[in-house]
Amino acid sequence: MNLNITSRIASSLIAASFVLGSSIASPAMAADAWSVTQDDSEFGFVGTQLGADFEGRFDAFNADIVFSPDDLSGSSVKVVIDIASVDTQNGDRDSQIVSPDWFDAAQWPTAKFETKSFSEVSPGTYQAVADLTIRDVTREVTLPFELAIDGDQAAAIGSVTIKRTDFGVGQGQWTDTSQVGDDVTIVITINATRS
Repeated sequence: MNLNITSRIASSLIAASFVLGSSIASPAMAADAWSVTQDDSEFGFVGTQLGADFEGRFDAFNADIVFSPDDLSGSSVKVVIDIASVDTQNGDRDSQIVSPDWFDAAQWPTAKFETKSFSEVSPGTYQAVADLTIRDVTREVTLPFELAIDGDQAAAIGSVTIKRTDFGVGQGQWTDTSQVGDDVTIVITINATRS
């Protein structure tokens, strides 16, 4: 065999071995775990009653977040919300929200948001496809959100509008949406620290 050809083959094998070895030794960065700063985070919502907007929030929730813009396929978010922690600054309305006609917190004390996939829309803007469970109904929703990461700190804000009747929220006479509107906008604000 020609010496030059032999040298080229040997060089190619060495280069291939180096590339393969490097790829094995340097795996892709895994998504990071994040701890939510509860005092600076909120799961809020905006609804309508008799044609006027009202705002509310759920004060108690647990969030398990694993996320990296460089590993969207390995990222996940699961949030469990305590329905009884609702606060709309109106005691009568709050007691109605947890009642059997609405969320029925005695039978279904939590709502759940669990992501299925993430995609990048543009730098700093993403969307999450997730399963949202309210009462005994689970539906897929798409949540667009903006995210800023500065060192070990992250801030995200996003919103999605759902129809309450799709989840059975509003039974009996309350399936009529003339007094309490069908559209509810969920607004999520998250501040977190890399774990």
